[in-house]
Amino acid sequence: MFDQGQFYPGQPIQFMEGLLNPIIGANQYMTFFSEYTVGAQPSDWTSRWVAGGFTALVQTVPGSLGGKALRWTKTAANRQALSWNRVPNTADVEILMRMRTIEAWVINDNLIAPWARGAGAAASEAGYRSAPGGQTSGTQYVTQMGKYVGGTFTALGVASFGPSPNLVANDWLWTRFRVNGTSLSRKTWHDGAAEPGAYDETVVDASVAAAGWVGLTQVTTNPDVEIDFFSVGLNGEVAPSP
Repeated sequence: MFDQGQFYPGQPIQFMEGLLNPIIGANQYMTFFSEYTVGAQPSDWTSRWVAGGFTALVQTVPGSLGGKALRWTKTAANRQALSWNRVPNTADVEILMRMRTIEAWVINDNLIAPWARGAGAAASEAGYRSAPGGQTSGTQYVTQMGKYVGGTFTALGVASFGPSPNLVANDWLWTRFRVNGTSLSRKTWHDGAAEPGAYDETVVDASVAAAGWVGLTQVTTNPDVEIDFFSVGLNGEVAPSP
């Protein structure tokens, strides 16, 4: 049994089927996707924007943190997203996730991106993302933040190569993305390395101010990816680490 005091003092940790419940406190949420049914889309995640051209199904994955992962399989380059319904619409949010590609990519392929302040329908999307993207130089990937306003995408800040070593298919990668007021911050690092203390980049943008949904998005045809950990902190809270 977990000792509550060793994890998040002052916040209740709930248990479900011997695993942490995704709701771990008033403003913190986490999932290893181990509470969901294999072969199905997570029951409390909703498809947004373009519903076709992809599947997001929980699968048993050796080497994953909880034994399962969300496998995102693409067949079309549409703007697709999933929102996590357990997390209330909030403006100030931090997201932490672990992901990996399970096939090769080409230059400018998006891998998978956490999404904050999500809103709108297809062609009128709104919100912020921090997207690792495939490259064929440097460390083989870059990360850059961006926004959708009325369906129009604009990159924010500067795309920067991730830390060494070079990223290859099946390498696990961590991303932390924080949106607080008009401040947006990101950092990305390899699994097994210590999380950097400082963010890789912080930018200021006031285009999307309203509270919105939290989730994941992917817009290119490839590569297929797996996400085995996703956590959220709201209203100034840190997205908890596993």
